[in-house]
Amino acid sequence: MNNEEEIITRCQKGDQDALREIFDRYHKKVYRIAYGVVREREDALEIVQDVFVKLYRSIKDFKGRSNFYTYLYRIAINTAIDHSRTKKLSYPTLKDEERDLELSNGFEKRPDRILMQKELEEKVNLAMGRLPPEQKAALILKEIEGLSYHEIAESMGCSIGTVMSRLHYGRKRLRELLKGYLESP
Repeated sequence: MNNEEEIITRCQKGDQDALREIFDRYHKKVYRIAYGVVREREDALEIVQDVFVKLYRSIKDFKGRSNFYTYLYRIAINTAIDHSRTKKLSYPTLKDEERDLELSNGFEKRPDRILMQKELEEKVNLAMGRLPPEQKAALILKEIEGLSYHEIAESMGCSIGTVMSRLHYGRKRLRELLKGYLESP
């Protein structure tokens, strides 16, 4: 039994310390997913709490047929999508202190390049905010979390074909929304 399996078994038996270990391991990834869907720091933090409460209540149902992180991501995606639907959120731009989802670490130190990068990040952020939650979630899981199509399908509770469709239409919509910005002058 590996360390993660041991922690999950302990958590299934009601061990609070095991839940804390799971939280410590995964809360940043859950936050990135939540923030990517709802685009609001406070809402994302609320979702993280909800996800781990749901996990604690449902961990006994986890049978190990899929990877644990796939199980957790599915809870996170569903919670974030449900939250965004119920709140019908507007999607603000990233604030400087909320740069967890930056597109890069700064590709150059020249002021003109930094300004261009920040402008691009803001445009992408606004465009992502205009995507349907399922497309946004699929893009986050693929492009930010680096999951495979199979892992995304398991996480989102849909077929690989549906994942491919969501990614295709999400990318297509992003290109449309960013078309004027990305074209050469």
